[in-house]
Amino acid sequence: MDVRNRLLPALCTCLLALVLPAVASAAEIVDRSVASPTLSVNNRNVALVTYSVHGVNRHVLYWGAVDWANTFKRDYSGGWKSKMADYKRFPNNCKPYTGPRLAYVVAACDAPDGSHWALQQWSRLWKNYGGDRAPAELYISHWRGKIGELNIYTDYSYHGKHQHLWGSFTFHHRPVFGLTHTLQGVPTDKQGRNIYVDFLKGPTWRRVNSFLTHPPTAGFCYTFANHPASSPGWNGQGTGDAYRATAIGPGVSPIVETHFAPPLPYSPQTDDAANAAQKELLGSDRRCKIN
Repeated sequence: MDVRNRLLPALCTCLLALVLPAVASAAEIVDRSVASPTLSVNNRNVALVTYSVHGVNRHVLYWGAVDWANTFKRDYSGGWKSKMADYKRFPNNCKPYTGPRLAYVVAACDAPDGSHWALQQWSRLWKNYGGDRAPAELYISHWRGKIGELNIYTDYSYHGKHQHLWGSFTFHHRPVFGLTHTLQGVPTDKQGRNIYVDFLKGPTWRRVNSFLTHPPTAGFCYTFANHPASSPGWNGQGTGDAYRATAIGPGVSPIVETHFAPPLPYSPQTDDAANAAQKELLGSDRRCKIN
């Protein structure tokens, strides 16, 4: 058996979403704090998203992108500007959803051509180091086949002093990463992605941290070291009884979510095996040092 499969692998539950404007980055959302979102798709693979914000009804059309494509075309008028459809007489040809399991899903269906569409609501912007609330964001996605794979493995840093994780993010067997970002780690290109890690302690999920995937492997790593709290409930390092990690898929593909366990008790032998597995997976990634 490959050593990585013996190391507390992540239970790769996937999920979904993402939305883009007529000319905008893949990470753009449909809207925030929406009520009653619905999804319809016609025979031309045009999607209609209907929802309300503060009691105002909105109707947005999306089309023209799938999988790795960077942007949807869209019409906030509900069809009268683009002439792609009329939301008042929009034919819903959605078929029952047959795609991969999705997290945070609000609605999902198969288009007549067999591709998948989905809506998801996710509170992405929890504060690092203990945050547990933020406005819910509504995303849309359109893809074929499998969704992204967010694989995570756990061990220790500094001879058992701190818990540590590493892994990689791929979509259709290709690494997902960007080339430019701010000093704070916010992607500034359409390809960049952050991994958002939360910990469970008692009944409450809280944010540990968020960090970029690295070129060229789309690898990443994180040490659960001491940080000052940003919210009540922070326990110093963000260690918990269980963990989850979430990332927006590339292009217009879905959000992916993975659940994983803390590492087993430290021993030099298991740590050596974990270090070897990390080197095999992320050997060309200079940002992820083995310690």
